[in-house]
Amino acid sequence: MAHVFIVNEETLPIHLKYQFAGTGAKENKCNFLIDENLSVNHTVERLLVEMIADISRVKKGDKILFYLQKNNKHEGTFFGSFFVAEEPFLCNDEYLKDKLGKNLTFRVKILPDKVYEQGVTERECLDSLKGIEHPYQMCWSLIYRKLKGNRGCTMITDYEYEQILKKIDLKNNGKFLSSKYFDYDEENNKIISYEKEKVYNGKQETLDIQKRLLFKKGKGQAYETHMQAYILQNIFNIPELKIADEKITWIGNEVSCGVGMQSIDICFIQENENNAIINLCEVKDEQPNKYIKDQLGKYVEWTKDYIVPTYNKKVIINPIIIAPTPSQETKEIYKNIKNDLMTKSDKFDVQEIRYIEFKENLMFDSAKI
Repeated sequence: MAHVFIVNEETLPIHLKYQFAGTGAKENKCNFLIDENLSVNHTVERLLVEMIADISRVKKGDKILFYLQKNNKHEGTFFGSFFVAEEPFLCNDEYLKDKLGKNLTFRVKILPDKVYEQGVTERECLDSLKGIEHPYQMCWSLIYRKLKGNRGCTMITDYEYEQILKKIDLKNNGKFLSSKYFDYDEENNKIISYEKEKVYNGKQETLDIQKRLLFKKGKGQAYETHMQAYILQNIFNIPELKIADEKITWIGNEVSCGVGMQSIDICFIQENENNAIINLCEVKDEQPNKYIKDQLGKYVEWTKDYIVPTYNKKVIINPIIIAPTPSQETKEIYKNIKNDLMTKSDKFDVQEIRYIEFKENLMFDSAKI
């Protein structure tokens, strides 16, 4: 699993020296994680919880690339690679804000994996058709991000990560820096070795969204985004979501699947030697209607066209509804649509739509329909 964090020439040296990555929403703080009863502007809270969801999909051991935004001296450039050292945390004390020139509320500590001196340009990674024979081989995760102007922490597929890293490796003739500490040479647009260790001493607070989710749910307020964040924080401990016991190898949220606005709420992939199981989840905080089949159908079609061809094994696609305990009307809708997307072929199978309900105590279960 890999993620790209957006940086600039002012913030990149700080990330490299203190070995962390982060994202944030200007001066907004997440005090509602400390006191779940706080009254917060709806738009501000939604934005913050979306960012909590973004950082919550980042897990220990995941790979990290930095994308350095273009300026008058250089093109936009990808640098890497690092890996996640610890679980993400909330930074409410504005540690290093004076050096960063901005507030990064959501952070994760990193360590060097293969850190190369030279990066590769956005043009080389996203625009160039060199070596591209089929559309699925392009880096759609980042192309969609550019089109939509999404937030500063973007997941990419393992296939996309490997393609970018190959280009970085080729640019550097296979040689990466052996140092433990790094800095950024702005004049020459490259990463350089740094002799001193900079210890990260900022406060690390919990990102646990459960109490705020229960507060919003109890008040009858919208909580769909909170539920997404909760699932991403606890996905390894919700066995009801998984159709098999295979290890989860990839997790995504708001996964763009087209140049329009459509995106998959949560997608997670399980793998074994023979199969890749792709779970496409649509999360609702209210009773779903009959049009949810069309929504899931778009996700399935995109997955078949752009993700399935990147695997050299059989792919099992599971469309999933995650919603409150179904009403009688919802049960009738589900009965009429659950088999509509089912398909079988040599390369992939699409399973029947699953309905996973979450109850008042946030327990998940296959709906009894």
